[in-house]
Amino acid sequence: MKHFQLVDESLYISAAHNAIESLILDAFLYANSTEINKDVKFDYLYYVNRFKVLLQRCFKIEKKVSYYAGQLHVSSRKLTEMTEYILGKTAKQVVIEKITSECIKALESSNQTISEISYDLGFSNEANFTNFIKKHTGKKPSEIKSITMVF
Repeated sequence: MKHFQLVDESLYISAAHNAIESLILDAFLYANSTEINKDVKFDYLYYVNRFKVLLQRCFKIEKKVSYYAGQLHVSSRKLTEMTEYILGKTAKQVVIEKITSECIKALESSNQTISEISYDLGFSNEANFTNFIKKHTGKKPSEIKSITMVF
């Protein structure tokens, strides 16, 4: 490893990454698989990570927990149980936080109108978008947009 560090920093980082990854994979290979299967955390972590990936891809189109649960072949209740265990919040809270943060990001950084932003984020109309933002941030979209325009 020392040789890699002296030759090239990026090569050293890559070699270190590969060494650590190899150790982790070896640990899983030689670990007692029945013990891993008994540990609910691994199963829950797997599903929650897949849920977050699906949410990143589909939040503009699908806003209901039932959609994500169906994609993962689990019940909405089970998905919520897993997100509460791993993230400390319900699946619905995770969806709302994702949508809210994306709405705020769009309002703060886009030159589009509020109506255009609401449409781009999958809301059926500007009124629904406004109600959602106001409910979850305490501010109207125009207030969020005007705050960023001042600076």
